[in-house]
Amino acid sequence: MAAIWGTAWLLFRMGKTIANTAGAFVAALLYVALLNLSQGEGGQTPVFYNLFVTAAVALVLRGITQPDRKHPAGHALLAMLLFGLAMQLKYTVVFEGIFVGLYSVACTGLACRCVSKTLQKAALFAAAGLLPTLAVFCFYTAIGHGWEWIFANLESIFLRGHAPVEETHHLQLRMLRATLPLMVGLVATAALAYKKASQPQYLYLTLWACVACLGVLAFGGWYPHYALPLYAPLALTCAPLWYWKPGQAWMLALLCTVSLTGQYSVRKHRLENGDQQTFQAMVNVMNQKPGCVFVYQGPPALYDTPYWCPLTNHPFPGHFHEKIEAHATSIDVMHETHRVLAERPEYIVTEDPLPLLENPSVREEIFLEINANYKLVYRFQGLNHSIYIYRRT
Repeated sequence: MAAIWGTAWLLFRMGKTIANTAGAFVAALLYVALLNLSQGEGGQTPVFYNLFVTAAVALVLRGITQPDRKHPAGHALLAMLLFGLAMQLKYTVVFEGIFVGLYSVACTGLACRCVSKTLQKAALFAAAGLLPTLAVFCFYTAIGHGWEWIFANLESIFLRGHAPVEETHHLQLRMLRATLPLMVGLVATAALAYKKASQPQYLYLTLWACVACLGVLAFGGWYPHYALPLYAPLALTCAPLWYWKPGQAWMLALLCTVSLTGQYSVRKHRLENGDQQTFQAMVNVMNQKPGCVFVYQGPPALYDTPYWCPLTNHPFPGHFHEKIEAHATSIDVMHETHRVLAERPEYIVTEDPLPLLENPSVREEIFLEINANYKLVYRFQGLNHSIYIYRRT
């Protein structure tokens, strides 16, 4: 909640540099409402790093709108450090960080007309952006896990497989529906950037939104929460629509529609995946006979139960059951599955099969063990799928 409030407050402040107070306020509210369209209500990673990214963009914007302010380079340096911290949450912010860094370097070059000073600033900004990553890498190297850090953070993303075409198209259409209405604001801000060339904040914020979109396109994946980084810059570019009566109607209609649709999505997620009562019911079942839990497919939050065992150093369920993760985890998934089952976990959690996405050989191995040594002790029926808990007999 604090991260969302902070991001919205920054968007409001930034919005007042390209629109009036009412337009900026509605744009900030729009950001909050949009999160529920893409599973942001549960605290996905972008909900947190959007605050760092927005703060970094706001620092540079401050130097643009107040050019006579002291220490503009210091603001840019702090902005790059914030991007460095955001990268520790997820590296997908790298494109926006590069954009802000290059923009700051370009401003420095145009102001001083000195190549050596511009290069010095570029090196300084790059160092600030990389500093948190280098510090974390040095820490893992010091404790003997430098290679694992490199693999997990840099190599593994390129080793993931590709989702089936049908699933990819479905996810692309879902993201397009969520973001397309916001493109009206992006076009309006881009038009104002051309019309008001003497006010560079319009161009700066338009470029930020475009770079954020390009970053999502570059990484692909298309999971619903991948749209979350787009909502801050795209909601902000909607603020100038308030200058026109049709734009006001569009923003208010969009805010109402997004708010209602978002609440419907939250309700649907609860019915589909369960809520606090569902989670407590699962915990109560497992508390009847405490023992190790292996979540092959299901809510990772079950690993937060009081009785936990380090059965594997790959506790994210997708590393086992998702076909596209089979070669991206640094482990032989079948061998790791056999090793986990050899530990004889007290509980195994599964869901209904996912024919297009699931690794069938791993599922077959899991259910050979379940059918031989486990019994069903709990089932949650969602709208389209079920969650099962099996206990060892």
